[in-house]
Amino acid sequence: MNCLICVRAAVRVACDGPWEERDCPDCGRYRVADELILALMDNGQIFDIAKTRGWLDSRRCEGATPCIQLHEALLVV
Repeated sequence: MNCLICVRAAVRVACDGPWEERDCPDCGRYRVADELILALMDNGQIFDIAKTRGWLDSRRCEGATPCIQLHEALLVV
């Protein structure tokens, strides 16, 4: 499986709900909403790796696995 952010090898983590969860050696553990993944694919877009990693790091301070939802993607895409 690949990381949804940097496309390197990552572990797919089983999770409940409309999410894809990955654990990447470089990006860390995170979730991305299914609707965001579809929107990115439909528009031919990808994440800005540096900005997304920074955003994820800032969310990890809260202690939970960071989740990127469609409305938050504007901050990180």
